[in-house]
Amino acid sequence: MNSESIVQYRGFTLIELVVVVMLLGILSVFAMGKLFNQNQFAAKGFFDDTVNAVRFAQKLAVSSGCAVQVQITTTGYQLFQGTTCISGVFTRAVANPANRANPYSNNNMPTGYGLTPAVIEFDARGVITSGGLDPLPVTLAGPDATFTFNVHRKTGLVDA
Repeated sequence: MNSESIVQYRGFTLIELVVVVMLLGILSVFAMGKLFNQNQFAAKGFFDDTVNAVRFAQKLAVSSGCAVQVQITTTGYQLFQGTTCISGVFTRAVANPANRANPYSNNNMPTGYGLTPAVIEFDARGVITSGGLDPLPVTLAGPDATFTFNVHRKTGLVDA
């Protein structure tokens, strides 16, 4: 007896698949907010900005031939140069290279975080002129994370 059997394939319809994907997308939006700490993300961004500012200060000192000072406080940082290239008094704010209108500084510290205060002076060779620890550690610490970078005195290398 030769009979052909009809095989019916069953599966999900396109509408069912689209609904499942939409539900997974909506659930992931709410889950991401619970899994990731936005304050820690902001702290990492602030830390990276601080590292880049110190690197910029070192490069500016070498390229301009004038000393540059980075003042790091518990709430942020600011870059300064002398009123004249040979002046030892750092009073002139370094312009932000992004727009050249604002001073190169950042005092928008994430909530609960603080920087290790330090004054870093780069001479025209790009090395640190003041004494102290070698390498000089700068730490951003808070309740969620701690980030540290080192500035090597003899070379001016910012190691993050």
